[in-house]
Amino acid sequence: MSSIPELSPDQSPVEPQKAAEEKSAAIELEAVSLDLPLRQRSLASLFRRAPRPASDDRIQSAKSGAYVSVLRDVSLRLEYGMRLGLIGVNGAGKSSLLRLMAGIYTPTTGACLINGKVSTLFANTIGMNEQASGRENIYLSARTLGLSKREIEEITPEVIEFADLGDFIDLPLRVYSAGMKTRLGFGVATSIKPEILLIDEVFGVGDQAFRERAQKRIHKVMGDAGSMVLATHSINILREFCDTICWIDRGRMKFFGDVKKGLRQYTATGKKLG
Repeated sequence: MSSIPELSPDQSPVEPQKAAEEKSAAIELEAVSLDLPLRQRSLASLFRRAPRPASDDRIQSAKSGAYVSVLRDVSLRLEYGMRLGLIGVNGAGKSSLLRLMAGIYTPTTGACLINGKVSTLFANTIGMNEQASGRENIYLSARTLGLSKREIEEITPEVIEFADLGDFIDLPLRVYSAGMKTRLGFGVATSIKPEILLIDEVFGVGDQAFRERAQKRIHKVMGDAGSMVLATHSINILREFCDTICWIDRGRMKFFGDVKKGLRQYTATGKKLG
């Protein structure tokens, strides 16, 4: 078993958050823009030659090198209890927006204010250790989410049962399939009561049985959690889980508001959720 720093039974790696009632909003973005560098000249050249709409000027050059303007001037306010769905074609900026909310990215300009304990569920299992076992990754991920050693011990049996990995739970994560990793990450992320839950395209991973169990579990989590931001390609999931929608198009916010109205405007353009 790999070496993992020990915690005392009641020690938590982060300070407790203030009660949600004391905060103005769960998430607040003020004129946020995000630029990501293209460090390889060949990659930058490839992006410039790739066919794009005439109005798509996201690939830019500066003295420091080429970069992609991933998000531009995005402003929104997510109150506690809101369930926000992100829509847009692939490459629109949905995943980048989620990662900015999670603190993985820092805005190039503008301000991103997050008030509350954040739990993330991303399909690429950010933060997991490929060399550690599934059981060890439960511990590592739960520590990242701010749980004490005692709390981790309490949730571990439930996570193992939900992930349904059998003997694989004690094997290195590197031998897991994408679906197995997602089940494990989903089990950890939904085993706590986060104030803010961020989810990126996980319902399309795994078999039908997992997707059904995942949806039931999300219903339970939303009864306990404060707010949720969900990126998905499924209209049914948007309608079932979200009360607000945010349409991102080439890094800009085109719509923020009622789900039904947002989907009508989006589908009227002939675009698909993909």
